Order: sequence, then C-alpha cells, then structure tokens
Amino acid sequence: MEIDKTLLRKYVLDNAVRYQGQPHADSVIGKLVMDNPEYKENIKEVRPEVEKIVKEIDKMELDEQKEELDELGGSIEREKENEKDMIPLLKVKHDFVVRFAPNPNGPMHLGHARQAVVNWIYRNIYKGTYILRFDDTDPKNKAPDKKAYKWIKEDLEWFGIKPNKVYYSSKRLNIYYKYFRKLIEMGKAYVCICDPKEFKKLRENEKPCPCREMTKKTHLNRWEKMLNHEFKEGEAVGRMKTDLKDKHFSVRDWPAFRIIDKPQHPLVKGKYVWPLLDFASAIDDHLMGVTHVIRGVDLQLSKNKQMYLYSYFRWKYPIIKLQGKINYSETKLSISEIRQGINEGKYTGFDDVRLPTIRALKRRGFFPTAIYDMINEIGPKIRDITVKPEYLSSFNRKLLDPLANRYFFVRDPVEIKIKNPPADKSVKLPVHPDYSDRGEREIKIGKTFFISKEDFMNYKSKIVRLIGLYNIRLDRNSQFLGKQMLPYPKIHWAPQNHVNMKILMPDNSLARGVAEKNLTNLKRGERIQLQRFGFVYLDVVKKDYVYGYYIHD
Repeated sequence: MEIDKTLLRKYVLDNAVRYQGQPHADSVIGKLVMDNPEYKENIKEVRPEVEKIVKEIDKMELDEQKEELDELGGSIEREKENEKDMIPLLKVKHDFVVRFAPNPNGPMHLGHARQAVVNWIYRNIYKGTYILRFDDTDPKNKAPDKKAYKWIKEDLEWFGIKPNKVYYSSKRLNIYYKYFRKLIEMGKAYVCICDPKEFKKLRENEKPCPCREMTKKTHLNRWEKMLNHEFKEGEAVGRMKTDLKDKHFSVRDWPAFRIIDKPQHPLVKGKYVWPLLDFASAIDDHLMGVTHVIRGVDLQLSKNKQMYLYSYFRWKYPIIKLQGKINYSETKLSISEIRQGINEGKYTGFDDVRLPTIRALKRRGFFPTAIYDMINEIGPKIRDITVKPEYLSSFNRKLLDPLANRYFFVRDPVEIKIKNPPADKSVKLPVHPDYSDRGEREIKIGKTFFISKEDFMNYKSKIVRLIGLYNIRLDRNSQFLGKQMLPYPKIHWAPQNHVNMKILMPDNSLARGVAEKNLTNLKRGERIQLQRFGFVYLDVVKKDYVYGYYIHD
C-alpha cells in the first residue's frame, strides 16, 4: 500500500495544533489508524514516517502549524454516532423489556460493560424496562463474591444506568424447582443417575440412557432425593428431554440441574441442587417478561436448548440479538483469570491499573462517557472486536482535552544552570491554550532549571528553546542565547522551586520527577495535562508531594 504522506502530515499538524504546537507521534498514529484502518497493516512503515514529520513540525511555531493545516483543509473532525443509529431490533412493541445478567464473581470489565451499555441504549431508544438479574447459581466454578454485587451496582451507576428492577437468581431456587417438577410430571424431564462417561457415549451414538424411559413416579422420587441431598455430587443430574438426533451434540438431553456438595455462596445456605444457566435464564426471561435478549455469540446454542423448554410450556420465546465478544489487546477479559492473578500476587486487586476492569479505568481517571461512547460506536455487531488502549483513549481524549489545564512535569530530572539569563523573576503561561478566560499561571524562575534526562541526552550542546522562556545552548551550564522566536526544538522544564511528583503508569511502574508548584493548589480528583507527558488523574496533593495516575497521552 502506498503511504499518503500528505495525509500523515495533516494528522500530525492536527495533533500539534491541539496540543499547543507539540505533536505526539503515538497519539497521531492512534487517530490515524482509527480513521483509516487500512494503515494498521502497514504500521511498521507508517510509524517512522510519522515520527519524521513530527520532528519537522515540532520546530514550527504554532501560527505556522495552523496556517499549513488550513491549507490542507483544516482540522480533522469525527462525528459521534447518535444512539438512534444503533442497529434496529425486530418486533419491538410497547412492552419492550431487556436484561443485563452478570455473574457476580467479580466486578465488571469492558466485556460486561458492552452488554450493560448496549441494553441500556436500546432501553432508552424504545422507552422500555431494564432488568438487572444476577446470574449467581454456580457456587462452585464461578462462586459469587459478596462484594461483587455492590461493585456491579456501583459500576452501572457510574455509567448512569439505573435498572428498573433487580433480581437475584440464587433467591429464586424454589421457582426453578417448581418448574422442573412440572416438566417431570409432563414427561419432558428426568433425573439421570448414569455414569457420566457412559451417558456421554450413549449421547454420541444418539441413544437414550436407561433412566430416560423410567416412570414419572421414579423420577419424581429421585428429584425429591436430590433436593434432600440424598444423592451426592455427581451421582444425579436433572436433564431435559430433547431430540437425541439433534445435530448439536450439547443440545441432546442437556443438563438442567446438578448437585454441589459444598456450595460457596454468600446469599444462600442449605441448598445443594443448583440450576445451570440455560434453565434458570429461560425460566426467568419468561416470568420477567423479557422481550429481547442480547447475548454473546458464544451462547448462541442457548436458544436451541431453551426452545425445547419454551415449546413444552407453550411460551413465546424472546427475540434474540447476537453480538460478538470484546477482547482487550493487553489483558484477557476473564474475571476468574484476573482473580487468580490477584491471588498469585500478579495484580494488586481488581482496580490494578493494568486491568481492563471498570474499577481500574475509573481509578485511572477515565470518564464513563468515553467508555459509553466507544461501546455505542462499536454497537451490537456480531463479529468479535479487539479493543486497543489507543482506541479507548481516543474517546476519552476528546473529553479530556478541553477540560484538563496544562502544567509542567519533568520525569527523571537533570539540573541545569543558565549563564547570564534575563532578570525576570517569574513567567506567566496560559492555564489552557484554547481558553484564555481561564487566565494564566505564574511560575517563579531563577538561574536553575530541571529538564528531562531524555531531552538532556538528545539535545546536549545544541540550541533549544525552553517553552515560554528563551533559547539556550544546552549543557549543565547553559548559555543564554536570546528570546527571539526561532525554529529550535522546544523542551519543557521545571523551576528550582518545585514539588516532587510520582505518577503510576499503566504498566504499574512509577514515573518520578519534579513539577511546578502550581500543582499544590489543585485538588484530589482533578484531571490535568502535564505538557509533553500526558493526562494525569490526581490522587494525592500535598504541599511537598503530588501523586497521580497516568490516564493516557
């Protein structure tokens, strides 16, 4: 593919103008690939070209950058998809009901958020009812965490999602028992005590097990024994009767109930018979009046199984909309694997900054609207989507850029002194380059400054411009060369009177450095932009120390 260098230059100029004349290569590439996916396949060729252009444009004055950008057609605009542009659902009537049914074995991650938000958007479009139902009936493989019920509610509230009704499947066990008993009485279900391996062989050969044709009385008796825990785990399974020649192996006489000898459940005690997901959700969807179910493609066979149950009771099955999974390029979206990582000491908790959980993203300072908008743009597409940090950050950056005031921070600082500098005791710089009404911030200066080790190594003995100040020939003892605006590389700095600062990065490493004193006038929870470093969410603000979380560039 031929690389359009004019297009690359326009993206770099657009980025430079947005950030007070200072383009960021990674930010440019993220936006470029988002708008032009074809460049993703040629990223190895694209990156050096972008970095080359960034160096050229970084030497230009802001007015020059704006002028050239206008010549190339002006700033790059991206239209936000409206909620009404979501894929329409079929057979929507006035009694529209959707549900979000998470397993409370941990907090929500991006995959859960997609389910929650897409259902909420449809609920708003069709002015329907939104049900939160905790699918907490697997107290062995996905044992519920008592704290997770609260976490999930908090995560939904953070998104602005307010369920009309809340249910707990674990508190509905007697309802499930009642309907399975009815199915046994109808001759549509039975209790199997066959050896699992033998049953599997029979099912593979499309043959019934010996239990299948026994009398209803026998199965009702076995069912009571299951409920009384007279069978132990693995000795008896409640099964639905289906077509033994069904083309889908897993649909043939699928299991509806199993026994768990030592259930680990925070809400229910003294129960040993637990429904599997397909049975419990089928009963609940009917009784709760759910009209439309948006489920992952990994559960597409649930309809094949549940249609047997619905046909036996002559119920109307909900309209199904399948959507693909969201994958995160940095970490697997699996609560069980994340929990294992926490137990092994790999992660500090569910809000570890390396994780794609909603709690972690909230801790880092992401806006809920950014995640909401990203999910809205992705929509309920059936194909799987892999989300990269740059893609999510692009939505958050649109919200952050106009809100975050600008400050100086120097990572890994190197001290320099200026020979014969101007007599100025302070300098005033804009709080935000695009909003003059926010005023200016004053920084006291002298002969001593701090610059980053990286800039010192890259520009030593060369002429550079200290942003907002003057030109120098860089060294430990730098020579003042005047205030005139010339196309020299611009570097950021911190004054001798500074505050120590630490920033927790997305890889859980710490960036240490010094920042201008103006940060000590801010409050915990503020989001700022540290020029030439990135956006930061402040967590600790003291007179002599500031600590924050890196959001993104």
